[in-house]
Amino acid sequence: MKNQEPIALVSGSDDAYTLPLAVTIASAIKSLSADRRLDVYILDGGISDASKRRLLASWEDPRVSVQWIPVSRESFERFPVSHHINAATYMRLAIAEYLPASVQRAIYLDADMLVRQDLGLLWDEPQGDAALLAVQDYAAPFIDASTCLTNFEQAQPYLAAVHPIANFRELGLPADAPYFNGGMLVIDVKAWRERNLAKHLFECLEEHREHVLWWDQYALNVVLAGSWRSLDLRWNQGAHLYVYPSGEHSPFDSSTHRAIVEDPWIVHFCSPDKPWNYFCRHPYTDAFRKQVRQTDWHGWKPERPDEFMRRWWGHHYKPARERWKTQVRRIKENFRSRNRAA
Repeated sequence: MKNQEPIALVSGSDDAYTLPLAVTIASAIKSLSADRRLDVYILDGGISDASKRRLLASWEDPRVSVQWIPVSRESFERFPVSHHINAATYMRLAIAEYLPASVQRAIYLDADMLVRQDLGLLWDEPQGDAALLAVQDYAAPFIDASTCLTNFEQAQPYLAAVHPIANFRELGLPADAPYFNGGMLVIDVKAWRERNLAKHLFECLEEHREHVLWWDQYALNVVLAGSWRSLDLRWNQGAHLYVYPSGEHSPFDSSTHRAIVEDPWIVHFCSPDKPWNYFCRHPYTDAFRKQVRQTDWHGWKPERPDEFMRRWWGHHYKPARERWKTQVRRIKENFRSRNRAA
């Protein structure tokens, strides 16, 4: 279908994140069906001209256009950051203000992803009246996981947060509402403009600063509560999936857990353990680095860290220790179950 509308794809970074940005967009192009087109919009938080040339070389494809949108990071620097999250992460909150007026709908991807499925399928998802389509967060799946998970006792030790919005009761949010990850979003840009959501999102961060967890994701889940629809979990496989030792300990049923482990459609490296670091245990590290070799960074190698032997020991010892601890937990759980049955 040659007359299909192009997919509006948005991502962004500063100059420090250009290698993973190259992989994110290149993998989306590689997975795209032949009859689809991509209009790529990059929120430019300080990407150098040299890096832009390398990115364009990495994304060269007749189906793809690229537009750079300069974004000043100064307006975001008053918001909290961490060692692997900087002010650029807040750019997505103002996405509707930055995109050209002609763009009415867009897919947003964080710049630390590996796309393994045709984004045309995601684009074809009906938006309906939802301002946003997103994927439930693997690390904190509900506003109050303690009331929603039937296996809460088993899952709790591995959840990143039981209450990702600590003041949900004061805000009037239902305890059983799902909580989404902000790394992959299908946005009704027109609705965001009409509702002036950028203003409301930043006001939320200011007003509830003491409760903010996970940066801009707090504001997205508060302001868009009840205005978003959940997508197939495979569209945003969060790194926290691998924290759960088994499907029984995860927030998902066994068939869903198996599907997102075996066939993620987008892999999201949303933890400090990044595949461009020398030591990375993520199962898709090799796939990420293979994609790097197909970009203009094809000669890249991860930098050998300081205190190499200490880090090497931790890299190999920690997984073995975690496996041992998991086995001990299972033995204790089985023992308790037998005692209750008796």
